[in-house]
Amino acid sequence: MSRDEAIQVCKLLNALIELSQVEKILGTFINAFYKQSIQKEDGNYYLHSSFKLGGTVSGRMSSPLLMTIPSNSVYGKIIKKCFPSPKGMIYCGADYSSLESVINALITKDPNKLRPLIEDLDSHCFNTAYYYKDKLVDIIDTKESINSIKDKYPKYRQASKPITFALTYMGSFATLVNNCGIPINEAKAIETNYHELYKVSDQWTQDKLIQATKDGYVTSAFGLRLRTPILHQCMLGEKNTPREAAAESRTAGNMIGGQSYGQLLLRAVIEFMQRVYDSEYRYDIQVCAMIHDAAYILCTDSIGCLSFVNKNLIECMQWCNLPELQHDTVKLNAELELFTPNWSSTICLKNNLTKKQILETVSTELKKRKENENN
Repeated sequence: MSRDEAIQVCKLLNALIELSQVEKILGTFINAFYKQSIQKEDGNYYLHSSFKLGGTVSGRMSSPLLMTIPSNSVYGKIIKKCFPSPKGMIYCGADYSSLESVINALITKDPNKLRPLIEDLDSHCFNTAYYYKDKLVDIIDTKESINSIKDKYPKYRQASKPITFALTYMGSFATLVNNCGIPINEAKAIETNYHELYKVSDQWTQDKLIQATKDGYVTSAFGLRLRTPILHQCMLGEKNTPREAAAESRTAGNMIGGQSYGQLLLRAVIEFMQRVYDSEYRYDIQVCAMIHDAAYILCTDSIGCLSFVNKNLIECMQWCNLPELQHDTVKLNAELELFTPNWSSTICLKNNLTKKQILETVSTELKKRKENENN
């Protein structure tokens, strides 16, 4: 095959990939939006998705339509533009800041998972420094040096993100080879560095899984239990199913390691709505959805209402009174985002802003957008 022919083949393959992505967006999402949306008295169409209580083993609610929207894909913003705020209302939401990472650090008490949270280290830079310690020989173990990776070695920092995700959720070097395209020897070295760095949390998870082989279940957030019958049978010698047991241990390990604490969002929204019902805004605020670790709210477009949401929703999401979440420094956090004119465009509000500061923040952002459009 000549070079020109190879180029044409690559173009064809890329076109087929893009076509399959578009067909998935149209078939899975756009058609569903039409079928499940309802026009109401104000003339707007509202999407009514189905939420299933306990729809996941981690205890969170599930909604296949909303929770699989490809927000980080090339079509993510296009889909989000389908969700504007109704007239006189504003669509907003608050997302926990790295919920599962913070939870895992708190419950395992792994000093290396707590370090970035306590010492104000960039977590991706911190991981990069250890994954690639044989290559980044000029990086030393100080805040300034580690955080400098963001500017000095941005490609390595970016490459560390899928590595962390894969290994955190009990993947292996083979996962790095298959999913990240990393050469096998390099993947093995990174896996070794990861487990050396986080040996405390690894041991915590292993101890919990060993206990599961004896009990036949693991216990996670708010006392939720997940049965582990295969692990239990393997321990008793009644069944020899190592592949199935490995899959069950991954599910159980991920659940107890942080995923089940997504239930904190349900608790926060329940408390928030109790505050709403007791306030002057009881008819002005409604919960739209809970997607992963984020709560989405529709409220009256008034400074008083926005101020109430910014104060009370964030306070409810900062709750961390479970015994295993107690820490002098590390706390749960979230920030409110306003979606205007639609879900694809956000204005972030810092916590504890006064009404005047909220108005200034919104005004400054809208002015900046207008200037960018003119330029």
